[in-house]
Amino acid sequence: MSDGLLFALSTFAVYRMARLIAVDTISERPRDWLSRQPGRVSRELSYLVSCAWCLGPWFAAALTVVLALGPGIPLPLLWWPAIGGGASILTSADERMNRGQHG
Repeated sequence: MSDGLLFALSTFAVYRMARLIAVDTISERPRDWLSRQPGRVSRELSYLVSCAWCLGPWFAAALTVVLALGPGIPLPLLWWPAIGGGASILTSADERMNRGQHG
């Protein structure tokens, strides 16, 4: 696989995984549970997992380490979130362009 394609797939995969944890409804219950836990560490972790901008660099760092040091990851594990990330971006753009229009 070319470096450019791997970079693009990795970028979309990191985007999707960060949004999955920080924004999507499916992870709302764990985020809410963490936000109710006492203590400074819980408060900081709660902030981290609720911020896609904050999670992105951490996911990128982890993926970079895995790709650089590991024997490689199976491509479906990279394609799946990459395709999901690309679809999320297109859906968001489509929704913004069609606000107020009836389909």
